[in-house]
Amino acid sequence: MLPTEREDDLLKIVYKMATEKRYVSLFDMVLESCLKYTNADGGTLYMVDDETKRLVHLLDVNYVLDSETRRSVVQADMQIAEDKETNLFTYTYHHGDLLNIEDIYSAKEFDVYFIRESDARNHYRTQSVLMAPISINNKAILGVMMLYNCRDEAGNVIPFTRECERVVVSLTSQMASNLTNMNLIQDLEELLGSFVECMTTAIDAKTPYNANHTRHVAKYCMEICEQINALYTRGVSDCYITENDKEQLRMAAMLHDIGKIVIHRGILDKASRLTELEYEKLYSKLEWIRLMLKIDMLEGRFDEASYELEDIKLTNFCRDLHRMNIAEMLTKTDLDRIDEMAGRVYVDPIGERHPYLDENESKALHIVKGTLTEEERREVQKHVVYTAQILDKIKFTEKYNKVKEIAANHHEYLDGSGYPNGLTAPDLNLLTRILTVCDIFDSLTAEDRPYKKSIDLGQALQILKDLAKRGKLDEWLVEVVSEYMENHFKRGTALLLTPTEQRPF
Repeated sequence: MLPTEREDDLLKIVYKMATEKRYVSLFDMVLESCLKYTNADGGTLYMVDDETKRLVHLLDVNYVLDSETRRSVVQADMQIAEDKETNLFTYTYHHGDLLNIEDIYSAKEFDVYFIRESDARNHYRTQSVLMAPISINNKAILGVMMLYNCRDEAGNVIPFTRECERVVVSLTSQMASNLTNMNLIQDLEELLGSFVECMTTAIDAKTPYNANHTRHVAKYCMEICEQINALYTRGVSDCYITENDKEQLRMAAMLHDIGKIVIHRGILDKASRLTELEYEKLYSKLEWIRLMLKIDMLEGRFDEASYELEDIKLTNFCRDLHRMNIAEMLTKTDLDRIDEMAGRVYVDPIGERHPYLDENESKALHIVKGTLTEEERREVQKHVVYTAQILDKIKFTEKYNKVKEIAANHHEYLDGSGYPNGLTAPDLNLLTRILTVCDIFDSLTAEDRPYKKSIDLGQALQILKDLAKRGKLDEWLVEVVSEYMENHFKRGTALLLTPTEQRPF
């Protein structure tokens, strides 16, 4: 048998409820649908607060009163139902039964003072009332709905019919089912979010500077998304980033360096070419050679003029060793002096050879830029491979299906010169490009890196623009980032990450 028009309409409402993802919209939809299909004047909705397990007043609708009092969504100053059995809402919450009252003023077992007071204030008369628990098969009660003043076709107030009860039970049960699913999804997302925070904390314990970097990058990514959407709103750009894409990018930004937990801390935090122990060992060795040369000179094994020349070279080299060990960039003169020392050997009185610089010392001091050897640099670059491997073990839902791709590709360049896979522009979506630019920007401006000094905003943006002109970064995106940072960049801004929509009760 084909459904009637009314039944068909109800099925459409149930379907819309089942697919609704926003709490407040669901509350509106259910309350208004119940009013429509019972032909009631108005209704009130209380929901159970997760923490206190008390009923909290969320929504009022009255189609008879004037427009100013027709709707009142109470959020900032929520009312809590009295915890007494004489309270209609509390009674229904505790007993879980449908309550159909022909005339509420005659219900002596309930305290209806608040109803009488409201009626007097609004020159209104509440009569028939239907109290409906929001639950699935009378199990956990998620809330209570009150409908009042059911009317017949002539507009007369009548008691709520059995048909009205069936409709309300059907709609509130569907609402409870959807709420349960929505809460479950949010719980899972909160669990995933807490996992992300846990991983960030683990990175923090591994490399103290990196947690600041992670949160700064996530913050910059969100701000650039807002800037791009603002340009879209003004009609300046065709790019628009959805809330889901923003959430994916935020999570990818929080996880993009998770692979660094696999990298040895000594490499990640390496602030000098030689480690502290290596530096002290080399310095002591060179001082020992100076002393031995002086003994050789005094005992006639080394002429005085040669000794004085060698002593000056060693003294000057030891004096500048610390600077060369921590310098961001070595000059050609520095490298020539290191080469000279690497080629010298002291032979002691028993014929044993002592090179001024051994192979590892020479190799470390020959690092022209930065503090890492080529092998160490390759090991650090593997962090994106480890990131991909770690994230591959996480079963991301469809909502987060781009997180791994974005996080794993944040060191790729549009021209294919990035790592680890040498991807090119067609392989790198806008979200990945945003993360790449924000990652580079924070790396340039960060003040807490142990191996480099920060640079100012103008220099950082110029480096980004140069990379864009060389085809490595998205030129349009760099312009967007530059414009935003020039107007809004503040060092040390705190990052507050919150879910896109909190439960309103």
